[in-house]
Amino acid sequence: MTEQLPIIIAGAGIGGLSAALALAHKNIPVLLLERNRVPTEVGAGVQISPNATASLRDWGVWPYLSEHAVTPPQINIFSGFSGRPLSSLDTRDFESRYGSPYFVVHRADLHQALYHRASQLDLIEILEDREVREIAQTDDYIEVRSKRDNGTQRFYRGSALIAADGVWSRVRTEHVGSSPATYSGKTAWRITMPMQMVPKHFDSQNVGLWLSPKAHLVHYPVVGGHMLNIVAIVDENWTEEGWSAPGDAAWLNKRFSRWPLEIRELLAEREGWLKWALCGHKPDQHWVKGKVALLGDAAHGMLPFMAQGAGMAIEDAAILARAIDEISASMHIRLMAYERARKARVSQVVNRAAKNGDIYHFSGPLATARNMTMRLMPRTQLLKKFDWIYSWRPDQVQFDI
Repeated sequence: MTEQLPIIIAGAGIGGLSAALALAHKNIPVLLLERNRVPTEVGAGVQISPNATASLRDWGVWPYLSEHAVTPPQINIFSGFSGRPLSSLDTRDFESRYGSPYFVVHRADLHQALYHRASQLDLIEILEDREVREIAQTDDYIEVRSKRDNGTQRFYRGSALIAADGVWSRVRTEHVGSSPATYSGKTAWRITMPMQMVPKHFDSQNVGLWLSPKAHLVHYPVVGGHMLNIVAIVDENWTEEGWSAPGDAAWLNKRFSRWPLEIRELLAEREGWLKWALCGHKPDQHWVKGKVALLGDAAHGMLPFMAQGAGMAIEDAAILARAIDEISASMHIRLMAYERARKARVSQVVNRAAKNGDIYHFSGPLATARNMTMRLMPRTQLLKKFDWIYSWRPDQVQFDI
């Protein structure tokens, strides 16, 4: 009976759509429930590295990204104090070394590409304005109650429920029983601006990472190179939930008033900043309860300092689909195999991202030592440090059941 029922996915963000595509490509039917009336992805840019771009290619998403994704020639790292270059990576080395490219893209463009591809597949049914409110399990199926904005309710049955409902996941806290996300002490300020507004002498074609005490800044082109995405991360005591709180441009400019001139000119009292509190939770808690499993930020909300949040959700999706398709056992055992296959790797990435957040904001002698190490390290050695992340592929994973 359960084999004929769809896998229900709660949340049609990047993680939920990736899971739907991965499952459909294993000939597994999917019912995707999205609480918003029209699925939208908020945020600004996102970096997708070879460990994730390979799956997007396999799922047929690439054609929908070709006009929007950008592969900048270089990733350049600078001192936000002196403005001096510290190191750089040539992104052309990524595809030759890892067999799949690195690119940057606006989150909305990535989301739309996933959504359009999922909408093409008969095995995927997407229902909007359906918020999952209650979950009940039997030996044969799982049943969820959804609620619409107009108050009407509907029950759906499936063989499993995959919660891809984000870092503030209700399924995680109310059903699986894991703890809520906690504030990191850092906020992210973001803005995208047309390239015509970028100072002419500013390098807007490459990825730039600027490091400074208690703050760092990242910029790169998105929307086919027509827009510049800027994210400024600062140590700040602010904990409001959400992704789109308005930010005070004057406050941010004052915060960066001692940075190099080119950064000050880039920020230049521009209006339209949005900010959010960076929150996360450790992935060492439970991901699975019966026929319910967490995926993406719901399972392992991480800080963005390894640029792997979306990548880890895409990896989760690929391994989840393999576990459900390849393991001949109860759904609970398949989902537990997925959790065991993912947990060690994700924990390593979460810890590395948190450590990077500290390193990026070093001051004094620690910052001096960091900068010297980066300047002296050969580029090939710097890229080699990322092999453990970027060389990963789904078919390398062995399941422990």
